[in-house]
Amino acid sequence: MSARKPSAAEMTALLAFHAIVSGAFIVAYLTGDEDTYGMHVFSGYAVLIAIGLRVAAGALAPAGSPLRLPRPSVAAVAAWLRRLVTGDAKARAERSPLTAWMAAALLIGVGIAAATGAVADFFVKVEHLHKEIGEASLFLILAHIALVFALHGLKRIPSGVASRCTAWLSNLSNRVIP
Repeated sequence: MSARKPSAAEMTALLAFHAIVSGAFIVAYLTGDEDTYGMHVFSGYAVLIAIGLRVAAGALAPAGSPLRLPRPSVAAVAAWLRRLVTGDAKARAERSPLTAWMAAALLIGVGIAAATGAVADFFVKVEHLHKEIGEASLFLILAHIALVFALHGLKRIPSGVASRCTAWLSNLSNRVIP
């Protein structure tokens, strides 16, 4: 997780990447039939190129840059969840380590969907696999959107409500008879 504030150029690059990938993915998803196959192929290659450039930029980005490739960590998620359940207000306000897992899953899932589409241009037998991975990628994207909204909502919970939930959970665990 980055401790410094992202520069305007870094934010522009990230927002442009999101816009290109999401727009091209939507076009590719909606144009997968025979009549609009040219648009489907073009937008699929646009997704593939954007993800390739993002991976290259992420591999070259210095530590602390928001452009750096995500570094998912089970320990970081477990520690964040422990802090969240115990009522740490900072845990609700800071960036969740779940975003690194989601970013990695999206880069891999959508990247494989685009790559299998490129392979399917040369090997027709891969088309069915490409279609199935593309469908799975849509659900991955919907999960990403749900996670973004959930984490944003978590930041908006008033601290009084959060402390009452934490107190209720701790009282509940005290009632357990060993």
